[in-house]
Amino acid sequence: MAELIRLKLKDLFRGERLRPVDMDVAAAIGASFEERGQISPITVRRTPAKNKGATPFTLIVGGHRCAAADIIGWEELDALVVQADGAEAQMMEIAENLYRNELSALDRAIFVLKYRELWEDQHGKIEKNSDRDPKGHYAPSVFSNGRELAKSVQERLGFSPDKYKRANRIGQNLHPILRAAVRGTEAETDQSKLLKLAKLPADDQLRIAAALKEKPDLKLALSWLKPEKPAVDLQAALLNKLIAAWDGASEQTRHEFLVHIGVEPDTGLADLMGEIKREGKAA
Repeated sequence: MAELIRLKLKDLFRGERLRPVDMDVAAAIGASFEERGQISPITVRRTPAKNKGATPFTLIVGGHRCAAADIIGWEELDALVVQADGAEAQMMEIAENLYRNELSALDRAIFVLKYRELWEDQHGKIEKNSDRDPKGHYAPSVFSNGRELAKSVQERLGFSPDKYKRANRIGQNLHPILRAAVRGTEAETDQSKLLKLAKLPADDQLRIAAALKEKPDLKLALSWLKPEKPAVDLQAALLNKLIAAWDGASEQTRHEFLVHIGVEPDTGLADLMGEIKREGKAA
């Protein structure tokens, strides 16, 4: 049974959030608080009694609202106290953020990965390269058991089965160091770029992460993975093409070509072509 209380923030343990607090968003929420008040309560659970000396409550959902309160100097917030253990609390945090549909492509992938890990702890491992649970059902689902949302609703939430699979692929295959490195770059909000990075070998991902640390330019970082092309002698290449064209030409075509370049067709033709070929091989 949930209980609505007025909670002093000094009594709240916030912990490390799966999704970093965006202080710009928190500032906007703070402005809304001052104008309209708090519309939605934060969600908390009671800190286990075994944690002696700990704050009485632990935050589940509402990191941005807590930061907003800090910004504007509020010391209390409305809070909904629910019964949940650590794993259930994390799953609630994930589901809340996914439903809000304001995650970047990177955050969505991280949340999907964490949700999958928590789900597996409760229900058993999902087979590799599969999105089905041990009973063959599509899993893990962030939606209520037994309730399938309409396709249009799933698309609006950004959580259709196809999008889930892509986010899961990124979460499982993108190296944690590269995950941190792409924050603040164009790739953070671009799922196709994240998928491309997730397909790379781990060593290449680490090289890109190091490059992004020096300069947050993904296009430049990716270019460093491409092997340098050997310099091409343009004139030598053209000469080879001319020789190949000559070898494939008919007598009539050869005659017309020689007239075009001002050489008498019957004067030293064999010597001329022999010299051209020798120059081509030497080049």
